[in-house]
Amino acid sequence: MKRIGILGSRELSCNILKFINKQDNVEIIGVVAPPFKGWWNDNLKETALSLNIKTLNSIDELIELSPDLIFSINYWKIINKDHINRVKEGIINIHHSYLLKYRGRYSTSWAIYNARKNNNWIHGTTLHYITEKLDEGPIIASYKCNIDENDTAESLFFKVEELALQMFKDFYLKIINGPVLQTMKPDPNYLVYGKDSNNNLELKYGTPIEEVYDFVRAWSFKDRNKPYFRFKDKKLTISIEDEK
Repeated sequence: MKRIGILGSRELSCNILKFINKQDNVEIIGVVAPPFKGWWNDNLKETALSLNIKTLNSIDELIELSPDLIFSINYWKIINKDHINRVKEGIINIHHSYLLKYRGRYSTSWAIYNARKNNNWIHGTTLHYITEKLDEGPIIASYKCNIDENDTAESLFFKVEELALQMFKDFYLKIINGPVLQTMKPDPNYLVYGKDSNNNLELKYGTPIEEVYDFVRAWSFKDRNKPYFRFKDKKLTISIEDEK
């Protein structure tokens, strides 16, 4: 019976934890759910406790328990080379981008913003083994969906969260019986965005209206900073609203 560890946050990690807990071919030895004070309510720790699964404070504590395999699901702390090398069958990550086209942070936002400019209206999510380089490593599976004209970062994010849950369920047994040796090739024309790539949400007067629309959609997410124009030392924020 394989010993499984989970690193994660958000509802996807809760749903995957509950799914794995119902399987009879693994033992979940620990869950790491880092405390987060921000724009979402995180229930992973509470979910683990409700299932009588041990919760831990760090990936180092989890690795000390000698897991055979670790799943990283919306986990936002650093995973380094030592962590990877100490896990027998590696660490598998879910990254929201089809074939790892968008790497780093805010992949859903950049997928929306670039969709019209690059005529690429596809986004998605990927299961891959973690390596030292961010959002690289052999791809186990990648599912895609369309980016709709009215999608915002929030609506598209939840669309790929549902896609990721289905993808995980579809490939769970293959992973548990693995390691997976036959993998997919990543998008060769990938883009990388860092954690500070959303620092400047200011729009300039004269920006074409379609670009404004795409930019606002790309950065529309509940309780997050909104795009804005600056006028007379004031910020004029912009949001998307449906017509009634």
